[in-house]
Amino acid sequence: MPDIDPQIFSISRPALANYRAFVQRNMIVETYRSEAGQMVSKGSLHRISINRTDHGRYAYRFGSGAFRKVDRPAFTLGFQPANVALEVDGDASDYISIFQPTALYESIGGNDFDPDCRNEEGLSAITDPTTLQVALSLALAIQADSSDPLLMEHLGTALACCVVKLLGTGPTAGSPLTSGNLRRVIDYIEGLLGKSDLSIEELAGVAHMSPFHFSREFKRTTGVAPHRFILERRVERAKLHLADGKRLLTDIAYATGFSSQAHFSSVFHRLTGMTPKEYRRSVHP
Repeated sequence: MPDIDPQIFSISRPALANYRAFVQRNMIVETYRSEAGQMVSKGSLHRISINRTDHGRYAYRFGSGAFRKVDRPAFTLGFQPANVALEVDGDASDYISIFQPTALYESIGGNDFDPDCRNEEGLSAITDPTTLQVALSLALAIQADSSDPLLMEHLGTALACCVVKLLGTGPTAGSPLTSGNLRRVIDYIEGLLGKSDLSIEELAGVAHMSPFHFSREFKRTTGVAPHRFILERRVERAKLHLADGKRLLTDIAYATGFSSQAHFSSVFHRLTGMTPKEYRRSVHP
């Protein structure tokens, strides 16, 4: 941790590797690899964290609440509000952390962005491309020793604007799943059909909703539960591979996110009434 008054922000965490930092007034930007272990932090600045590699194990709690185990895929953005204690227990991961003053967020978000009024699910989300690009620009600047103070200040302000938009204008608990967010979720699913552990919590993060509310709204909007929708899309993708006739069934199974050829065959038969081999013969008689 750089030389900062612990009364402004205090943090204890596992050993850090490849640590680089930039400090400007009350803004700090860090890049590092954190080893597995526990982190405890609290301070008068907002802390934004983006893990650049997947977490296989991740649990957290705000204040004195209970620990929650969650999926934290690469490029998840987490927001720790100022004056709120956060504890994390996770495995190793690469990180970008940015500490910023509350006044900056108040000037940008006004009354529409109040992190103290958001539930825990509303304080994290899969990073959108614009936010990620700004955060990576901050990281690259300090890694290349080209962290011009004026540039860093402008990038910090741009990041705050992105975070307010990402976390402050999305649907809150109880809101409907908008057509725009549904499109984002479907595009996300289509891009990751080969990921076998694609989770509801991950998709809920894309939609800025709690997993329970997202599942209910997704089914209400599409007519099917998220899990069923994913299976149907995997089967449709598998049909394209089967029609091509060039790949082994095992390869198709893994390419479309199934855990095994047996699982693939079982689901395919249940949804189409044919086995994959029968479907392939039907399109290549």
